[in-house]
Amino acid sequence: MALPFASLFRRKGAPYGKRSLEAAAGGYRWAGRAAKADQAADIKAGAQLVAARAANFSLNNPHGARIAQVLPDNLTGTGIRPKCRAASAELRQSLHRDFDIWTDHADAANLGDFYALEWRLVRDMVVLGEALAVIETAGDGMPRIRQLHPDQLDRGKNGRVSDSRYVVQGVEFDQVTAKPVAYWLRSGAQGEASAGGQPLFPLRRLPADDVIHMFRPLAPGQVRGLSWYAPILLAGHELDQLFDALLVRAKVSALHTGFIYDQVGDAGYGGERDGDTLDAGMEPGSLLMMPGGKRIEFPNLPDSGDAQSLANAQLRAMAAGIGVTFEQLTGDFSQVNYSSARAAFLEFRRFCETVQHHLIVHQLCRPVWTRFMRWQVLQGKVAARAFQNPSSGLQSAKWLPPSWPWVDPLKDARAAILEMDANLRSRSEIIAERGYDAEEIDAEIAADSARARRLKIEVPDNAA
Repeated sequence: MALPFASLFRRKGAPYGKRSLEAAAGGYRWAGRAAKADQAADIKAGAQLVAARAANFSLNNPHGARIAQVLPDNLTGTGIRPKCRAASAELRQSLHRDFDIWTDHADAANLGDFYALEWRLVRDMVVLGEALAVIETAGDGMPRIRQLHPDQLDRGKNGRVSDSRYVVQGVEFDQVTAKPVAYWLRSGAQGEASAGGQPLFPLRRLPADDVIHMFRPLAPGQVRGLSWYAPILLAGHELDQLFDALLVRAKVSALHTGFIYDQVGDAGYGGERDGDTLDAGMEPGSLLMMPGGKRIEFPNLPDSGDAQSLANAQLRAMAAGIGVTFEQLTGDFSQVNYSSARAAFLEFRRFCETVQHHLIVHQLCRPVWTRFMRWQVLQGKVAARAFQNPSSGLQSAKWLPPSWPWVDPLKDARAAILEMDANLRSRSEIIAERGYDAEEIDAEIAADSARARRLKIEVPDNAA
């Protein structure tokens, strides 16, 4: 009797028609791989230790230090700047001028302007997993921003504080809306204590409107941030160990030039003896006299393989894990051509734009603009009724990141011109993508043309 077609391919002993997911299977291949559904709980339990290790890695490892420089440089650059949405051109120019003046006074610590503060806060978010700052009010009503260490947000503060409020790792939530309403902060680093064992810096509760807490949410229910270094820290640590071992092996090989065997020779190594242990040292190119009747043998260690390829593969995995290119991580651009550079650049640019608009603008820039505009209202430069009206465009601004460098300026410029000629994109959109304001560009072009006419300078038609 002929067998059914499907039975010809059924494994012996396997139940007919049963399907399974290999990723959900058990067995030795998944041994040691813990699987939990609650990612927020994992982040809550391990984020502080990961942040400490990431901070050390960013200071002591060359690749870690480069990541801490490359990502903030590309995410903020010289600053993500606001463009007011008010209908009045005169009001827009006035607000832009006042905001530009305010940026020099925005940092309460006076370590830089507002855009330098943006860079430092983004670096904290990358390395430590979250950035923390408070918005203070000066005597004249001017808002000023003071950067804090994320550990000043007390992780030990948990529990219910009222019938409708509860606190998780220092963040107080409203039970109905589930939105942060306050933050429990210390004026100094968490864990420091006085001689009596009491916390050196007492807790203080600040309203959520006065606090900037910026982090990348990875799981529902996540309250605190996780360092972006988390996927690469172990790989980076093991790569450090590999480099150290290879370096020590190379140094030991270089130190020994040869041995002289003599029946009445002195000890081969000089140094201080402690019982049977000799604390000795060598100079490069040492030619040693061996003692009579004794020999020193070094094991014939197996070859470590193609260490360079292994290191490059590990570095590529680390670059992918944190969101930068291999060339950005290593600083090695020797193997890049135009096509590969452009493809990597476009992918990295999309990643940066996502972080800029979904995280930095939403969690940092918009609260700063709101506080700045309230100050303008208090000064009488903006009418309170106009500010409260959403249609006035004063409650929000369009934030423009700095322009991206071009891989091939000529090709990119020609592509932009073709898109404008075909009415596929506006000139204002193209200018905004480069980090500039179309109104300011037009005003500068008009001013240049007027000055050229006044001075009777002939300008080519295509440059007018």
